[in-house]
Amino acid sequence: MRFETRAVHAGLEPDPTYGSVIPPIHQTSTYAQPAPGEFVGDFDYSRSANPTRSALETALGSLEGGLGTAFSSGMAATHGLLTAAAKAGDHVILPTDLYGGTYRLVDKVLSRWGLSYDLVDQRDLSSLADAVRPETRVVWIETPTNPLLNVVDVEGAVAAVAGRALVVVDNTFATPAVQRPLELGADAVVHSTTKYLGGH
Repeated sequence: MRFETRAVHAGLEPDPTYGSVIPPIHQTSTYAQPAPGEFVGDFDYSRSANPTRSALETALGSLEGGLGTAFSSGMAATHGLLTAAAKAGDHVILPTDLYGGTYRLVDKVLSRWGLSYDLVDQRDLSSLADAVRPETRVVWIETPTNPLLNVVDVEGAVAAVAGRALVVVDNTFATPAVQRPLELGADAVVHSTTKYLGGH
């Protein structure tokens, strides 16, 4: 299926109960259960799963060519990914030019928990390769960067990292309409969907 078709239809299966072509927005927090612990589908509590969020995750995964997971914000996704991949004593590499919220999360919060980091101009692939240490768990790339709009060669960065750490791309500014980092070898992609992906 072409990207343009997926952009319009991915995750939008007709509602199985009423047949509506566009799925409804499910605003419930909990779901009826035939018996305690017996769920209808995967839904027991909206914090765990919700049909609206599932449709969004399917759509995002389809657009990026992978699996999608929705969070309450881009920063929640960033925090979740970094804390799942790295622990106290580990190291991450950030770009010298990156979204201030990501920088503050690592510098003010995660570094207090023992995560170290280096800022690297990731346009210089040899500097990026040299910055990877045995304890490096994540190389965080933004391209184009926020706010200076620098462009990083994702495929080149993946080659420079050479499997020594996860390569994560914040694709907020490019969106999958312009750039699909997983196709370029990245391990994970994050978005703030309130920006360009949401039509902003």
